[in-house]
Amino acid sequence: MKLFTLISLSLSLTSYASTKWTANDVMKKNEIARKIAQLKANGKIIIDGGSRKRMEKTFTWWRKIQKDGIHYNTLTKFHTPLTVKNQAILFLEAEGDKNEILMWLPTFKKSRMIESSQQKGSFMASDFSFSDITSLQNEDYSYKELGIEKCPNDIQNKDLNCYKMTATLKNERSSDRLGYSKLLLWVRTDNFMSDRIHYFDDSGKLYKELNTTKIISLSKDTYFYQYLHMKNLTNGQFTILEFSNIDSKKNIPENLFFKQRLGKDD
Repeated sequence: MKLFTLISLSLSLTSYASTKWTANDVMKKNEIARKIAQLKANGKIIIDGGSRKRMEKTFTWWRKIQKDGIHYNTLTKFHTPLTVKNQAILFLEAEGDKNEILMWLPTFKKSRMIESSQQKGSFMASDFSFSDITSLQNEDYSYKELGIEKCPNDIQNKDLNCYKMTATLKNERSSDRLGYSKLLLWVRTDNFMSDRIHYFDDSGKLYKELNTTKIISLSKDTYFYQYLHMKNLTNGQFTILEFSNIDSKKNIPENLFFKQRLGKDD
């Protein structure tokens, strides 16, 4: 019975890839594939490359979808090294430019608001920005089809194809928050998760590349990235983001994401 189900799923995905498709349809399926109700995981950021000295930071990560079924609340609490121990960052996603990001600074025992214009800045000295850590919102972009081609990160399965498309901002003002003028995406035909993303700056120059591997299934229709590699193409710097001990079953209380609880014990 399982074999029959797998064959049926494979045939349906192959059929979708070979028939007429639109970028909007693919990105709707991408949004469904990424829609995880709640998740807790251990994480590690490895910062290296260019002229930088290698650095590792460990953290615990909680994410829960809001009642609108689109936006997320995310809490990141750092453990090592000592210079960032107990620092915490709370992401409260909202439509348009209404995201709230607060950083808890234990040394000063107070939180600092990350303004909208600062959200394109570096997340904890990494090559990810604050806006990269929030979930990709289809509401920010208009998508256009470029075709189907072999997935860039396909190592084991030589026949895995990706939908290739561009994403341009619907509102130019969003560039102040996101830091990008355009994206180039490769989305897998088997599970609709992003395989590679190119990021273009305000001048239209390609300057960052995100590659994803170790995509795991959390349920029938949802997936999660265990390994993300973001490279700055202008200076050779890169950041690896890894997740382990992933738990999407245990309930995460809503009050974990209350602003007044930021900096409190878990």
